[in-house]
Amino acid sequence: MNMAVQISGVLKDGAGKPIQNCTIQLKAKRNSTTVVVNTVASENPDEAGRYSMDVEYGQYSVALLVEGFPPSHAGTITVYEDSKPGTLNDFLGAATEDDVCPEALYRFEKMVEEAARNAEAASQSAAAAKKSETAAASSRNAAKTSETNAGNSAKAAASSKTAAQNAATAAERSETNARASEEASADSEEASRRNAESAAENAGVATTKAREAAADATKAGQKKDEALSAATRAEKAADRAEAAAEVTAEPCANIVPPLPDVWIPFNDSLDMITGFSPSYKKIVIGDDEITMPGDKIVKFKRASTATYINKSGQLKLAEVDEPRFERDGLLIEGQRTNYLRNSNKPDSWTVHSALNKTFGTDKQGFNYATVTPTESIVGTTGGYTVHGVVAADRFPLASGECFTFSCRVKGAKARCRLRVSVIIGGTDTFSADSYLDLDTRIATVSGNTSLITAKAEQQGEWTYYEATYTANTDIDTVNCAFYMTNKISNETFYDDSTLTMTTPQIELGNTASSFIVTTMPTTRASDVVTIPSQNNLSTRPFTVLCEVSRNWSTPPNVAPRIFDVGGHSIDDNYLSLGFVATGKISANVGMVQPQIASDGERFIVGVRAKSDLSVNAICNGNYTTNLNGKIFGVTATSYRFGGQTAAGTRHLFGHIRNFRVWFKELNDRQIKEAV
Repeated sequence: MNMAVQISGVLKDGAGKPIQNCTIQLKAKRNSTTVVVNTVASENPDEAGRYSMDVEYGQYSVALLVEGFPPSHAGTITVYEDSKPGTLNDFLGAATEDDVCPEALYRFEKMVEEAARNAEAASQSAAAAKKSETAAASSRNAAKTSETNAGNSAKAAASSKTAAQNAATAAERSETNARASEEASADSEEASRRNAESAAENAGVATTKAREAAADATKAGQKKDEALSAATRAEKAADRAEAAAEVTAEPCANIVPPLPDVWIPFNDSLDMITGFSPSYKKIVIGDDEITMPGDKIVKFKRASTATYINKSGQLKLAEVDEPRFERDGLLIEGQRTNYLRNSNKPDSWTVHSALNKTFGTDKQGFNYATVTPTESIVGTTGGYTVHGVVAADRFPLASGECFTFSCRVKGAKARCRLRVSVIIGGTDTFSADSYLDLDTRIATVSGNTSLITAKAEQQGEWTYYEATYTANTDIDTVNCAFYMTNKISNETFYDDSTLTMTTPQIELGNTASSFIVTTMPTTRASDVVTIPSQNNLSTRPFTVLCEVSRNWSTPPNVAPRIFDVGGHSIDDNYLSLGFVATGKISANVGMVQPQIASDGERFIVGVRAKSDLSVNAICNGNYTTNLNGKIFGVTATSYRFGGQTAAGTRHLFGHIRNFRVWFKELNDRQIKEAV
């Protein structure tokens, strides 16, 4: 009987060209009736990329080997007895055993194991009961034997007594033999006494044995009851396991979402798991860096360098067009300018002469300055500049516009002050302050408190400090700087007062963005992240889910985008997910836009376009609905993530991770995800 299934087809790259000089390698992942685990089979496609393999039943790891390059793992295939012949792509795209309800089967297996353990305990208890019952029967038999022996002894005593009476009669008749008869009689009486005592003793033993036999019988009955109870519990556990298995296995497919049609982790690379996006990526082989093509690579552009905090908490510099992956996923920001000079060169800061200063770099890579009061100001009060925007770099601010300070600080017996003065018509006027107490890490505001907000957050040994100022009138130029001040108005500087600062930044906008390294005022370009819509976008029904974190509480622009499509021909074919000015999440399908409130800074959001034309906005498993949807057509040419254009007017200023699209409507249980 033929035990193999034919897998054949043409091996092509993303442009549809046959792949040459490539070896298809199948490595058995487990034993089967015909294949031994870890054995390897190979197939070399011809010049046209054609391949044909008769593959035995089993599960295999598929690798593609190109001479001069490391093996590329393509996935896992499973060949069953009823598998139909097909291409390698067909088998790679099929669901494996690990995709089918692993959690439900795991719970079922645990319950079956519990039932087996209970049944084994019942069997052991029943065996113990049987053993006790046998012991009780043996004890009863021993008691019966002892009782019989006692009866025999009593009969012997009666016979001895009769013999004594006969001897006494003989003595009366024969005086000559009287003495002998009397002695014989005495001996007979002694024997009778001993036999009687022996009979009494045997009777006592019989009674004791009878009591022990009764006790053993009682214990045997208890053991039997316990065995019956254990057997009953085991039977009930087995019934529960069977019922749970029926309940769990039946709706399993309706709880766990199927494999997404488009799946981009955005966790530590731009690689896609499923979907289509032909592009290039750089890989390192030995000391060489080469550019490799692929058909599942997200396109990323940024026209400048940028900084980020890696997953180990270290400050890193990303080169031009290099994505930034932080703890919460891919960081996507719009264009911003840091107006401070020499932001990462503390020895070039505008530190006041009344302050001592030292410089260093910590283990996370932050360059910092530490300032302390000189002897001349110890015991006095006041504020002294650590760094600020020089006069030549000051910027205007229209009414309603904002700018934001940010830095990381630590210290003791002092405060960090962020001061705003406004210059209108040549007059420099104080407007507002924010203070951070370096001991309590509490941020406060003073002056025109309605114009300034502040917050502080502990980040390891540093306190991240941020303040935002909003203009209530047109300002010609803003005078702003970071200061060291005494604790409070009546508490002077101490000789051990200290302030250490790193990553200072002053930028336009209502929230801080990632640190920008400067020599002169420097602009960080927008992150632009795209994939084509081809093979990644479908008509109704469809569902989209992704994990999002935002770095703000008030939207940084009119409509920060999580994702949308571009190049669509009509509004009915527009698709987006993002925030509106109120901070709510809006799911837009053909300009039909249900909204849902967001909670916190991290959540799983999505959009569901159902066959009945309704549209859902999803957040952490909850959703709102607009029933008046439209027919959705695929005319868009691209997906855009975290923003629309390089201008950065609708950028997210946050992170995206685990982006998934299903060309079907997931049910309510399948969208129950939250962070």
